[in-house]
Amino acid sequence: MRLLISDSVDFPFGGAHSVHVTLTIQGLRENGEDAVLVVPYGKKREALSANKKQYGHFDGVPYYFVKDSKDIKKGFRFLENFWATVKTAALIRRRYKHKKLDAVIMGGIVDIIRDAPIIFTCALFRIPVYFWLVEKASLNEDYEGIAGYFNYKSQQLTEWLLPKFGRGVMVISTALKTHYLKYLPESKILISPILVSEKSHSSIDKAAYEIVSRKLQAKYHDKKLLVYSGSFGEKDGLFVLIDAFAEVVKQYPDTIFIMTGKSASETLMQRVRDAIKKYGLEEKIHMVGFVNADELLWYNTNAQILFVCRSNSPFANHGFPWKLGEYCMTGKPIIATDVSDIKHYFTDGESLFIVEPENPSAIAKKIEYIFGNYAHAMEAGQRSKAVALQQFGFLQKAQEMADFIRKNQK
Repeated sequence: MRLLISDSVDFPFGGAHSVHVTLTIQGLRENGEDAVLVVPYGKKREALSANKKQYGHFDGVPYYFVKDSKDIKKGFRFLENFWATVKTAALIRRRYKHKKLDAVIMGGIVDIIRDAPIIFTCALFRIPVYFWLVEKASLNEDYEGIAGYFNYKSQQLTEWLLPKFGRGVMVISTALKTHYLKYLPESKILISPILVSEKSHSSIDKAAYEIVSRKLQAKYHDKKLLVYSGSFGEKDGLFVLIDAFAEVVKQYPDTIFIMTGKSASETLMQRVRDAIKKYGLEEKIHMVGFVNADELLWYNTNAQILFVCRSNSPFANHGFPWKLGEYCMTGKPIIATDVSDIKHYFTDGESLFIVEPENPSAIAKKIEYIFGNYAHAMEAGQRSKAVALQQFGFLQKAQEMADFIRKNQK
């Protein structure tokens, strides 16, 4: 099949989302499908940033950036992004007309208004389109102000209308599947979870990584590292993690908590800084912001413990943490909260250290247990890697996706 994946991802090395899209396309292509990535308005990252061309191949992924690389003023960004979807829709129409396309997969956070040109072009010309959905965005706790209110209403409309336009939906969790069963038969819904591969970091520049490694090793060589990476959203349980760390650091003063990433909301970032300051932990909690792929890989592989401690919110329960797959492939101990489908795949104490959500004392006790039983914890880390490869292997899951699309093309 000739498949076009439309996703406004920062590519490559644009965080867990970028890894997920990359593995999907690699898996589809290695299974014999002709899959390409079209990026309506994402950004070129690192390895591609100096490439003046809007198209090419990277790490087995054919890509095309639709939007011009120059950003315009923030107030006009919606119009710029909308125009990028118009151009994407025109590209899809041309490829389908010339029989170079069998189906479109729309990934990321699909929005019925912003992405209307693509959705309605597919509907008008009967181009098969599938929606690859990773959250129930109307449940997001992070909407702010008037713009946030309109985004919220747009997502409500999206969740109601999307099933009317697609041949099927691919969802990341059981809860999301349950939601779409109200609109679609089960045959048109596929659970497509996170993806992993043992060669995810094969494209990392080894010389650049060695430079980063020497610098960070010198800085943290005598410290125990705890690592959280993500978007600093309310769903991520950051304040619970800070409370837990405040308990642990009293017993283990050589511990440093690394937090990579950041929120687009300055209000939320200030709340995080205030929570750290409340405990006087400015020297113990390092907020390093967005880091490049080399630095992120070093933090993950040199952490004593990695965290996926989502809150017990409806939003978190309808999603599933992409970051968990990357963490599992390090073979390091992971503490995760019992949210969404975690226990469908992992067993507490055997392949993951699972705790009650929103309970800082429970997290602190798990950290202390792991530090006191580190050989056992590392065995569990290795088992989490084995479970991830079995449950989320990119070749197997990409084949399931291709089979699902092929079945629903009829």
